Amino acid sequence: MPALILLKSPIGGTPGESIPLAGDNFVIGRDAEVCQIVIPHHAVSRKHAQIVKQQGVFYLEDLKSRNKTFLNNKELNGRSPLQTEDRIKICDFLFRFQDDRSSMKQDLPDWMKKESTEANAPGAEMTTFEASLSRGHAQNLLENQPAERIRALLEISTSLSRTLDLDTLLNQIAATLFGAFKQADRCFIILVDEAGRAVPKVVKSRRAGMDDTRFSKTIVRKTVESMESFLSEDASVDASLGPAQSIAEFKIRSVMCVPLAGSDGRPLGAIQLDTQERSKKFKEDDLKLLTIVANLAAVAIEKARLHLSDLAREREHQEIELAKKVQLGFLPQTVPTISGYEFFSHYSPAKTVGGDYYDFIALPDGRLAITVADVAGKGVAAALLTAKLSSEVRFCILTQPHLADAIACLNEALLRGGLDDRFVTMAMLILDPKAHTLTIANAGHMTPLLYHGGWSEARDIVSNEMTGVPLGVIPGYEFEVRTVTIDMGDIVTIYTDGVTDAMNQAGDLFGNEGLQRIFAGDDSVLHDLPRPSKLGERLITAVRKFAGGRSQNDDIAVVCFGRIDLANGPPTNARMTDAGPSKMS
Repeated sequence: MPALILLKSPIGGTPGESIPLAGDNFVIGRDAEVCQIVIPHHAVSRKHAQIVKQQGVFYLEDLKSRNKTFLNNKELNGRSPLQTEDRIKICDFLFRFQDDRSSMKQDLPDWMKKESTEANAPGAEMTTFEASLSRGHAQNLLENQPAERIRALLEISTSLSRTLDLDTLLNQIAATLFGAFKQADRCFIILVDEAGRAVPKVVKSRRAGMDDTRFSKTIVRKTVESMESFLSEDASVDASLGPAQSIAEFKIRSVMCVPLAGSDGRPLGAIQLDTQERSKKFKEDDLKLLTIVANLAAVAIEKARLHLSDLAREREHQEIELAKKVQLGFLPQTVPTISGYEFFSHYSPAKTVGGDYYDFIALPDGRLAITVADVAGKGVAAALLTAKLSSEVRFCILTQPHLADAIACLNEALLRGGLDDRFVTMAMLILDPKAHTLTIANAGHMTPLLYHGGWSEARDIVSNEMTGVPLGVIPGYEFEVRTVTIDMGDIVTIYTDGVTDAMNQAGDLFGNEGLQRIFAGDDSVLHDLPRPSKLGERLITAVRKFAGGRSQNDDIAVVCFGRIDLANGPPTNARMTDAGPSKMS
């Protein structure tokens, strides 16, 4: 029986423990109510991944987990088939997929399954020849083949090596087969798609008037089910095919059908040649030659498919790189320069692009709007929403005279945008450097922190009661606003939850405790009147050191600013941006 074998667990468990996969769907996660395979660890998502059985094949799929799922040390994207001995890594838990059926026949797609209708009655005449020909036996066959067959085989082999375009490749194979098998009236090259359907990729007829180009699923099913080459000198009277109506309807006489097998033994499809005249028959040597061609073609088809996958990945990489450049273009390229104040900013996405956002917007009378936001989710979808958010923030702040009106305007704009199940948390602040005041509205975001040199901890600027709901959730919501005074030496820190959710190799979170340890230090960075730039650098360094090389769980954005004494030196405004997917190392 297929099973997951536990190889490594940070919370105990017996190495070698077997988890049977006796069913069709197994959700893996920490929620015991919805998961069939429960991993009780906080680093594991509530529903982390799933194993699904379809047509006898087990597939692994990540369920948009926070810490990802890895198959054979590669991050899992989409659904991937499992093979015996595959390694599955979820956080620090390691499993081995064991499938005792690997030496047995694989279950077939639904279209290949049928009721037992074989008409093998005693005395029935068998005109079927079935054979499996390995690549290692090709040389013995070639020694006994006519020169034109050898030339055809060499031509096919050469053609297969000249192109990686799948459609071109399959058409070349069909054309050459007609040259090698003069008696063939029709040629079908049939591939099995990801949904298990038989799809004729090439249908070729020798004569223009031969309009019926349908193939017999009975013959293809028989070939792929056994994974053996099939020959019938007259399919219309072949007892082994049973009462297949399609054979008579399609006027099939002599027929050869050979399987296309992948490197893992799983069926890729089949090649079928048939005749429609009784006088034209295929022989055993024809079948063996066609089997060799199918073996060569299967290798070429796999190479072509891998090439297509590589091209798709390259296109995706190029699109993501473009998205990264566009997203970074929405972020401020420099931090503000205001006399008596110093600014620091940092941004690093968990993936190549992310959903965190910050901005500095100059307002009339020398005031400055400061926003830090976190779009639900990450990756390209979150980055696209961030682009919309950037333009909406500027419009609302520049057209509304009061902060309460600006954030209400932004809330309504996002609701009109149809975010579906997505939302945005945001801290929006207005700094008046002349009056040294800071006006704050908080929409479900991490509470901005205020720190002054000599304090043992940072303090929340606004209370939890004042923190409103995220943007894009409730129409007409009225956000509370508070104004505080910024004294000499005060530093305001705004951050996203990628800071507190940073995780180390043991699965521990940096948390609010780690954040407060930054402010509890007694070194020169925090002595007397600390500098925002030094404090921001200290925070990012501490998070990276804590993670110890583990990949980020979430995007990170940090903005620090504060009032400084110019007698202690000019401001050292700093902007730090990590452009790509990063490990906190």
